[in-house]
Amino acid sequence: MINSKNHSIRQINWVLRVLLVVGVIGELILFPSVPNFFGCVMAIISYMVFSYFFKEEYIRLFPFAFLMYLSMFMYRFLPLIATLAEGKPITYGFERPYQTFIGETILFLISSIAFYFACNPHKAVFKNNIIQKTLDKVKFYEINPPIIWAMGLIGFVIKVYNLSKGGVEYGDVSGKFLIGLEYLMFAPICLLVPELIRLKYKQTKLVWIYTILVITLNVASNKRHLIITPFGTIGLLFFLHVIFKNINIPKLVSPLKFIVGAIFVFFSLNFLSNLSTAMLHTRNVMLYDAEQRNNADKLKAFEQTIETLQNESLMSRLKKNKNKKEYKPLTNYHQNWSEEYVDNFMLARYANMRITDETLYLAEKKGYGNKQMLDFFNNSIIGLLPSPVLKLFGIPFNKSLYEFSRGDLLSGRSLGGYRVTSHLGDGLATFGYWYFIIQAVVFFIVFKLLNSFVYYNRKSVIYAPLAIMSIFNFLGMFRNAQGISGNISYLFRGYFQDIITYLIFFFIIKILFTIVNPRWTITTKKP
Repeated sequence: MINSKNHSIRQINWVLRVLLVVGVIGELILFPSVPNFFGCVMAIISYMVFSYFFKEEYIRLFPFAFLMYLSMFMYRFLPLIATLAEGKPITYGFERPYQTFIGETILFLISSIAFYFACNPHKAVFKNNIIQKTLDKVKFYEINPPIIWAMGLIGFVIKVYNLSKGGVEYGDVSGKFLIGLEYLMFAPICLLVPELIRLKYKQTKLVWIYTILVITLNVASNKRHLIITPFGTIGLLFFLHVIFKNINIPKLVSPLKFIVGAIFVFFSLNFLSNLSTAMLHTRNVMLYDAEQRNNADKLKAFEQTIETLQNESLMSRLKKNKNKKEYKPLTNYHQNWSEEYVDNFMLARYANMRITDETLYLAEKKGYGNKQMLDFFNNSIIGLLPSPVLKLFGIPFNKSLYEFSRGDLLSGRSLGGYRVTSHLGDGLATFGYWYFIIQAVVFFIVFKLLNSFVYYNRKSVIYAPLAIMSIFNFLGMFRNAQGISGNISYLFRGYFQDIITYLIFFFIIKILFTIVNPRWTITTKKP
């Protein structure tokens, strides 16, 4: 089942090595300095450790935990490549380079140890834990095309409704619940690679048409991260397909296909970059126009974004202004919050190490093991409980008092803004040096829970359809957001909420299909 000489893995590894060598040589020639050298060392160590786990057995047996671990590697590897490609040093804008690179290297090593102990390929195929056995009993690992399409249409309708409704206000329990179900619209995209959920499905044209509709709908949301999600989902599905099929990439892609593909990627990235610029302009217009901001909805924002894209003179000015920013002095941390690092908005979500540098600077000012940060962390855990549950048990907790992020609190601006934070800076500010041990334990548990989306037997491994349809979420479980609080939130709420809501809709659809056409309820069986 597992090939120790996987062609695709060897080829991807070769590309990573070339990028690393070119990145290190380019960095030290163009931007020679001791801090930049430390950044190169971080990238080298990260690649060496990652390459130990970049094997088919880890990807096949623990695909979802591996994707989270992959995001940890990307955060330490991509900054060197992304900044160099933009003509910047890896320390662009840094004020604490040594603390940043040494701290992130230590955290990656600790994360790798947690991954090592949570994902043992020698034991996985012989034993399922109580969670996996329980989920298997409730048909969690079974699905069929009609149910997949029904889930997708439900998710699509929910997304359309949420767009027409606008934002979700505080106290809107039903609104937040519906937002949590939007992932269902990605279910049919799984049918592009049906073998991952043990299905045979040949109507790929219909799936591609639906995928285009999903992409269009996400663009209409006027949120840049939602634009990436469908592309990321497709990319990860085909990544697993290539690895599992042991596809020899150079033989699969002819020179003509490579050229056509490169041209398509170039124009696609250019379009997405322009779309991102237009979205930012629309957001800024609505931010400073009180009347528009108060009455704004998603569709109106989308209309203004499209109008901006079609206005060639305006887009030309916006691009010029964007390029001029590169020559302006960088904002110092004591002046204001600044996330300027990588220009590409897609890479910025996985390679913005300046956030670590900035949050470490703020953590030093606030003090490691800060009581205010710890109290906010403890209150956030209580706040994970839904408001109806808090009322049921008589727990006095006003969630409206915590309508700001940990990044806001760390920066001393807890009046709003929802600033992101890094795992390292936020963790040290909250727990001091105990953070490294606490984070290792949390990562270990998260990896274990992600492994429950895989059911093992001696013949094959079975992936939960829920995990496949929300596969892109796992790649974002380490990016800059809420730090360790985001992991804790997933442990205590996100993981169970996803499973419960998925099973509710699974059984409702199954019951309805039983009434309409019993043949539609036939689901996949374990081999």
